[in-house]
Amino acid sequence: MAIIIDSEDTVENKTVAEAATSITVEYLFQTGIFRSNSEQYLDMVKPIFKKAIDKVKKDNPNILKTVYPTLLSNNIFGEEKAKPLVDYIARTSWEILNNQGYDMDKMNVFFLDMFCQEHHKYSGHDTHTHPGAQITGFYFIDVPKNSCRVIYQDPRQAKYHASLMQRDMSQVTLSSNEINFEPKIGDFFFTNSWLPHSFTRNANAKPMKFIHFSLGVGYNNE
Repeated sequence: MAIIIDSEDTVENKTVAEAATSITVEYLFQTGIFRSNSEQYLDMVKPIFKKAIDKVKKDNPNILKTVYPTLLSNNIFGEEKAKPLVDYIARTSWEILNNQGYDMDKMNVFFLDMFCQEHHKYSGHDTHTHPGAQITGFYFIDVPKNSCRVIYQDPRQAKYHASLMQRDMSQVTLSSNEINFEPKIGDFFFTNSWLPHSFTRNANAKPMKFIHFSLGVGYNNE
């Protein structure tokens, strides 16, 4: 991409119009947010999700009486019935890292966590990352109207120190400091685990439901 700059110089009180200058722009150190809609896994995963969250409620009978309740289940990546979803997440995570230029030929990915999560009314999650992981993501099961949005923040902390006012915050530009998404049922989000992210608070009385996962990388045994 090139930026065209029209310039004028004044020489001895005379204006001399110069030829337009072309400046080449190279976008480096880019950040990727990888998305897909894969509703084919919903029927398979909903019973697994319900079973896992019901156990949380049984083990913590007063949890829904707490302030801004958030429910987190145990890991489900060992569930045999979840294997197609587990395999898809693992395969996609490996491909993302490989396509980003990492040398993945002798590496495999493994699950650090994969759990069910419910955000009830006014529940959200402040900005955080996942140290020790390489890929983090979400699979959305139920998204009520006006529930949580996913927000991704610019990982370059130095940019915040000198950031100017944006012309139009509704537009995604190089001046943007964060991007928010309104997920849909069946949506997958994958990012590098170092990308800061958060969830806005759920304004609906019905809970937002999704599966959270993080994967690490290690040498394969071949």
